[in-house]
Amino acid sequence: MERITVPGPEGTYQIPEGQEEAAVRRLAAFENAVQRLTDRQQELAARMEGLKAEGKKKTAQFRELFGEKLMIQNLIQLWDTYRAI
Repeated sequence: MERITVPGPEGTYQIPEGQEEAAVRRLAAFENAVQRLTDRQQELAARMEGLKAEGKKKTAQFRELFGEKLMIQNLIQLWDTYRAI
C-alpha cells in the first residue's frame, strides 16, 4: 500500500496537496471495514449465544464461530492500537 500521509513532528501527519480526495476515500474504506467487523462481532455473539442456549457449545459450528470471533477481535484490537485519540 502506498502511503498518502506524511509523518510530521510530534506525531502529526500532513496530506500532500492534491491527495485530499484519496486520503478521504482511504479513511472511509478503513472506517467501513471497522464498522463491518464490529457488526460481524455482534452477529457472531448472537449466534453463539443461541448455540449455547441449545447446549451446543462443543459443536464444530460453535468452534468455527468462536475462532472467527477471536480473529476479528484481534484485528480490531490491532487497529485500536494505532487509532488516534
